[in-house]
Amino acid sequence: MNLIRSRRGASPAQRILVRAGAFAIALAAIFAAIPASARQQNSSSATSTPELRAYVGTWKASFQGKVFAILVLREKHGSLEGTLNNFAIAVDKQGNLADGTHIDIGVSQLISPRFKNGALIFTVAQKDAYSQTTDWSFVVKNSREGELTENLDTQLEAPMSMVVKPIPMHRASTR
Repeated sequence: MNLIRSRRGASPAQRILVRAGAFAIALAAIFAAIPASARQQNSSSATSTPELRAYVGTWKASFQGKVFAILVLREKHGSLEGTLNNFAIAVDKQGNLADGTHIDIGVSQLISPRFKNGALIFTVAQKDAYSQTTDWSFVVKNSREGELTENLDTQLEAPMSMVVKPIPMHRASTR
């Protein structure tokens, strides 16, 4: 089949289609010539990985002078892995920690830790295998402080009006 006809034999609509097809082929050839790494460079800014060393360590959160949350992060093969202990939080109407916040028995491995918009995002399984998993984000503020935030959007049991403020965490000193 001959796609390119002489100007006299082609209608204006056919000429436009032929030009559009030629343009699309040229564009595809240019795109194919660009290395994949260069194409991915611009799209990775939202998920870019911050310096892992800033996250590595043991981070602790306290309520009324007692540690209730312990996040341990390690670097392994260029990514982060770690654990978060089991704990329960209670909050007031403004989202501040309240009485009832306490450490619990057990530790959970971080599931699918990844970075998004500068925050470490991960999931943990509850000690009760029948309970829903919990999604968290952790952001390092400086070399000694970070914030752990529960993602309530994925919590089916949380009331729509519930607010939980970020939980301040402090890096445990290494001795």
